[in-house]
This record gives sequence, structure tokens and C-alpha cells, in this order.
Amino acid sequence: MKYRGHETFSIRKNWLAKGIEAVQKNPGIFTDKTLEPMDELGIGRNMVVSLRYWMKAVGLTKEEKGKESKKTETSFTPLGKIIYEHDKFVEEAGTLWLLQNELAANRENATSWYFFFNEFNLTEFTKDDFVTELLKFDKGNGGSTALSSFDSDFECIVNTYVSRFKNAAEIDPEDNIESPFAELGLVDSIGSGKKLYRKVIPPKQNIPPLIFLASLYRMCEKNEDGGAKLEYKNFEIPLSDIQNRKNSAGKVFNLDVITLMDILSELETLNFLKVVRTSGLDVVRLLPWKDFEKVSGGKSAYENCIEKYYGELKK
Repeated sequence: MKYRGHETFSIRKNWLAKGIEAVQKNPGIFTDKTLEPMDELGIGRNMVVSLRYWMKAVGLTKEEKGKESKKTETSFTPLGKIIYEHDKFVEEAGTLWLLQNELAANRENATSWYFFFNEFNLTEFTKDDFVTELLKFDKGNGGSTALSSFDSDFECIVNTYVSRFKNAAEIDPEDNIESPFAELGLVDSIGSGKKLYRKVIPPKQNIPPLIFLASLYRMCEKNEDGGAKLEYKNFEIPLSDIQNRKNSAGKVFNLDVITLMDILSELETLNFLKVVRTSGLDVVRLLPWKDFEKVSGGKSAYENCIEKYYGELKK
């Protein structure tokens, strides 16, 4: 588990685009000690550390030894490659939802985000509520993390999802940089002073259907810890799992059952899936489709579905 890897900085607009371009130009941008990434990226030293962390936390990059150089290098994940090809400036709503899916399911590198969406069940909460429950979670998993790290992560979660312009009068002009994830509308502040917060259910029209479908394929292809493992034979997922399983589409997108069923109904109308109602167990069956059923060009059904989303945008 990992806490406070963000150096107190939430993701800022244009950061991911800068990181994507820099990694494409030089895989050693974050790891080669002979380079000056601050000059290349135009941000401070601590911000460089933060950006390196965020690129991994949202599933864009990974770090491993280069085959030729034998030095640690940064490279794109399969998702990162697709986003670089189709939306390297991170401008599309679907791209943000894809990154949200990866971030909220990243128990290893973004433990507090994973906990917030998958384990923390309060709809309305204070910082103390969150920190208290996260402390229990950490100790229950053998951790001994300092409370200051939990405090820092909570503030970063708030700055990631709550629009800073809502309370513009309280913001230092030098620090008035909005997070792109605020556009998702998943968390809001209640009342004055930002002391009480609530999770918000996004309207179904905010989530592109093909992106939600991709999240269902991701459920099929990755286990709860994010590892590769086909858990559902024939791409059939119990409806209860979509709503309640850790790292499920329902959890990472913060959906209630009504909104979830509305999205599934739309996908069923588009002939992408079928909701099969049986006695005691309702199942969502992802329909066989030549682009998704088998690995095409070395890509998984999840990746092919994302490619389909970007292809539709260009029409």
C-alpha cells in the first residue's frame, strides 16, 4: 500500500499532457539523474516527483529496466499508448473516466483513492470520518502509517474532485489551479468552510457508453488487485458484482443501482450487452462481437473497446 506519493499536489490541468509528451520524447525523463526534468516540464522539483507518481497512479505509465540500457525507464502502459495515440492532451471526457477507473482501482499505488471508492461507505463525511476509517483499514492490513499521511491524502482527494472555483474567494491566487478530475463531479462540499463533503452520483449522460462498457471488460480481465485474470467465463458478470465488487464499474464511478441500470439499459439498446434475468441471479452478458470477443492485434477486449470509443469520436 502507498500513501502520500503525490507530494501534496493533486493532478493539475495540463500536467498529464506534459508528462505524456515528455515520456514519449525521453523514457528516462523521470529516472535519468543526468537530466533536468524541471526544465523540460516547466515545473518545480517536488511537482516533478508528484507528476511521476500520478502518471503511474492513473495507469498511464510503468517503470522497468530498459532492455538495452538496463537502466530504469518510464514507458506507456497499453492504456497509455492508446491515450497517447488518440488524446495525448487529455481533453476528452472519456479519457478522464478511463483514468478515474484506473486510479480508483489502484490499491497498490493510490491506496487512499482505492479505499475512498471501494471501502469507504459514508455518503456524507468529514475529514475525521475518512481518516478514522482509513486508519482502521491500514492497521487491518498490517500497516502502521502516520496520521499525517492520511490527512494529506484526504486533502488531496478533495482537491482532486471538488471544484476549486466553487469557493474561489478562499483560494490563494498563486495556487488556483483546477484538477481535471473535478469535471467528473464525483465529490462536492456541503455548506461553508468545506468541512463537510459528500459523494455525488454522476448523471448517466456524463459517462460515455463505450467507456462504461470498457470498464465491464476490465472487470472481466483483471482481478480485484488489478492483476490479469479472466474471472467471468463467457463475459458474463453478475449484476450484483457490477454494483458491489471492489474495483467494479459501479464502485469506481460511484453509481447507485438506478443510474447503473439506466446505463446498462442504454448499452442493451445499442446491442453491446444483454441483461439476463433469472430466478435469484441477474447477469449481464457482454455480447460476442468480432472486435471484442477475441484479442485483435494483440489487444484485449478492454483495449479494443477503448479504441472503438476514440474511433467513434472521429466520425
